[in-house]
Amino acid sequence: MRKSLYAAVACAMAACVLYSSPARADDVTGKMAPMSYLLSGPWNCTTSVPALAGQPARTDQSTATFEIVPGNVVHNHLRGSAFAGDFYLGYSERTSSYWQSSSDNMGGYGFLTSTDGKTYTGTSSMGPVTMQDTTTYAKLAPNKITVHEVLSGGILAGTFETVCTQ
Repeated sequence: MRKSLYAAVACAMAACVLYSSPARADDVTGKMAPMSYLLSGPWNCTTSVPALAGQPARTDQSTATFEIVPGNVVHNHLRGSAFAGDFYLGYSERTSSYWQSSSDNMGGYGFLTSTDGKTYTGTSSMGPVTMQDTTTYAKLAPNKITVHEVLSGGILAGTFETVCTQ
């Protein structure tokens, strides 16, 4: 179950940080404008989860949906068969960096930042266990993105590979 937290974080972040098609009038603006294409509908994501905490490796399926919320922020809701998570992505003019905060139905939470909107670093936690999180995103096509996430320094350390399509 805890592995799903990291799959959820990977899926949400992947969909939120990649460059996009031209913005619509109702899209996010400024530094967040490249994320506008995410708002067009749900994304179907497949995550390869490594063997962790005595559980075998497996593949998880999820659906990610996006909306604009106050503050020029993108809200992502991710749902799979065993987990649900909410993620908020924005840009801070004060720190000149992108940020992402998250929480899920299993008590997981995280905070990561990025200077380029493609590689995010920070920490993800499950209760008292905190791990370093480095997540890199790539857009393969207008309707296909990938996420490479590495968690280190904790009992759920591992590498997660996610592909999302629309």
